[in-house]
Amino acid sequence: MQEHQRHPATPISDAAFLIKRGKKRGSYNCGRCGLPKKGHNCPFGAESDDASTPAPASVAPETPPMRMRALSSDDVKFAAELVDDLEEDGEDREEIDEYPDLDLDGSGGLPASCLWEVLRRLPPVGMLSAARVCRGWRETTRRLWRAAEELRIRVPAKAQIGFVGSVLQKCPGLLKLSIAIESDVDATMVACIAFSCPNLQSLEISTSDSCINRISGDDLARFISDKKCLTSLKMEGCSNLGGFVFSSTSLSSLCLSDLHSLSKMVFNCPSLKELSLEFSHLESDTTDLTSVMDGLGRSCPKLQNIHIASALLSHNAILALSSANLRGLRMLSLVLGSGITDASVAAIASSFTKLELIDLSGSSISDSGLGMICNVFPETLSKLLLALCPNITSSGIQFAAAQLPCLELMDCGMTICDPDCEKSTDEEDDDTELQKTPNSKMHLTYQKLIIKHNRLKKLSLWGCSGLDALYLNCPNLYELNLNSCRNLHPERLLLQCTNLNSVYAMDCENMLIKTIETQVDSDYSPVENQYSSKRLPDGSKRVRLPYFCSPQPCDDGEKGKRPTKRHCAVIAYGESV
Repeated sequence: MQEHQRHPATPISDAAFLIKRGKKRGSYNCGRCGLPKKGHNCPFGAESDDASTPAPASVAPETPPMRMRALSSDDVKFAAELVDDLEEDGEDREEIDEYPDLDLDGSGGLPASCLWEVLRRLPPVGMLSAARVCRGWRETTRRLWRAAEELRIRVPAKAQIGFVGSVLQKCPGLLKLSIAIESDVDATMVACIAFSCPNLQSLEISTSDSCINRISGDDLARFISDKKCLTSLKMEGCSNLGGFVFSSTSLSSLCLSDLHSLSKMVFNCPSLKELSLEFSHLESDTTDLTSVMDGLGRSCPKLQNIHIASALLSHNAILALSSANLRGLRMLSLVLGSGITDASVAAIASSFTKLELIDLSGSSISDSGLGMICNVFPETLSKLLLALCPNITSSGIQFAAAQLPCLELMDCGMTICDPDCEKSTDEEDDDTELQKTPNSKMHLTYQKLIIKHNRLKKLSLWGCSGLDALYLNCPNLYELNLNSCRNLHPERLLLQCTNLNSVYAMDCENMLIKTIETQVDSDYSPVENQYSSKRLPDGSKRVRLPYFCSPQPCDDGEKGKRPTKRHCAVIAYGESV
């Protein structure tokens, strides 16, 4: 016998409805009458033809003033709270159905690869915010955290150590970590990093000037010995170390700054290749650098780069270093050691014959010591830094440029200085200073510099107030620093550097700046060039552009190839030109 079919509009009991259809999740239509349930008051909710089963009371849902979007700046907080509290029961799902524009399971139509590329470019704070938008974003950010191998975060002053721990625990595979801390730091931070990053290979901790780094030498030594994978460590503000004994078989790069009065410094690091130690400038520093230099050769035989900045550097410390068995040394930077003399240079030249970089800025070496460097390293030396060396003259600089054919970088800032040049700020802006006659008394202290080099790329003459004439013929030079060259005469300046990209001329005379701009923008053409350049209608110029002249025959392969305009920036902030 055929069962009697109810009319489609006739309401049925909830139990019968669930038996026949089950509970439909995500439906936007009313289960009783089939009409859209958003803002809908079902007419069959209060009355029912079935007297045996009373119909539930109809409760009209509140209609929201507007549909909410997950990425709206006003509704992000609401959406985040809604997603975090979302459960799998029907009521929560029906609540979400009231806001169909919230994308809780997907990424707004974006392909997964695009969403990945967008979110991975966010800073850590942005990642934390993105995770509260929807489920799809939360899962993507979670995978990004897990896949992260390098992280750079800034810890504000009001943040707690728990913030750092919560972020680091999201990245179990982290290999490189850089933290900028804006508050005082102690051993708790190091312990948190050690616990959260078991496979860490590189760590950099920087602090602001107003913060105090209270990490002791024992705490740092314990961290280094426990991290078996750590290869690089850089830390600022190490004024409270007191002393340390570092033991590590994996550490290859170590950089510590703001060191002060260390009672002991022992490096048991056989794999160490790069060492940088910067000491504070306080006169009360009592660190014994001679004993430190003496132990480097025995405990760190693979050292290639050494950088030490301290006013305590002396000739005895250099002798101790030169006696160490460091045959693989390639970079030697001993800065601010006024006790370093020409005899120290002789000890360096006899012990390390393969140096590629020498930095003796702030030393007391003279042209004789510079000559020793030129005689020993003509085939290997590519970088020479001799800033703040008052005993070096322009003749020594010219000799070094001529005898070092592999030289690519030279820094001679504050070497050619005029001790009688004491100008106030008002006098620096006075153009009458440029009207000095060659027979004036001060002109006798000035020097001229002539450099012709085929491989030189960077030249720094900052603060050379005793320089009044400069001639450069360096085709590969692309950066020139003439800051504070106050007495350099415009008519005694000649720059024949076709690849020059930037010239720094801060604190220079206005006429000199104009001359520099004219020369770097001019169409300097060699004598052998048979074509002359012309100025374009817009006022710009080209360097050696033969196609502006009468057409010349050329091969088909070279047609359409035109030299590009040389752009050189003259940086002279604070000067009117």
